[in-house]
Amino acid sequence: MSDLHYLLALLTAAAALYAPLTLRGTARRLHYRDRPLFWRAPLPMGTLALSLLAALLLLWTFLAPEPQPELLWPGATLALLAASAAWWTGLEPQRLVRHR
Repeated sequence: MSDLHYLLALLTAAAALYAPLTLRGTARRLHYRDRPLFWRAPLPMGTLALSLLAALLLLWTFLAPEPQPELLWPGATLALLAASAAWWTGLEPQRLVRHR
């Protein structure tokens, strides 16, 4: 594997960890009665699913019998999408619970 693949792996791991931790911090900023509404919204659940899928692709890249660095590109893309969705959600978390 080249240096680019290791950089992609680091980027994927960092973004895949950033998304759930940011969502958790965002949920903590909400009032306690709004937290269940926040976690029932499709955006946080989709963000967590994308982050989990990116982490699985990252693990599969390194734990497969043969290293498959071509899986790092879609994994990094999914992780960055999840991180950007978590960041956007963290800007104003009330927009997810306001309509319910």
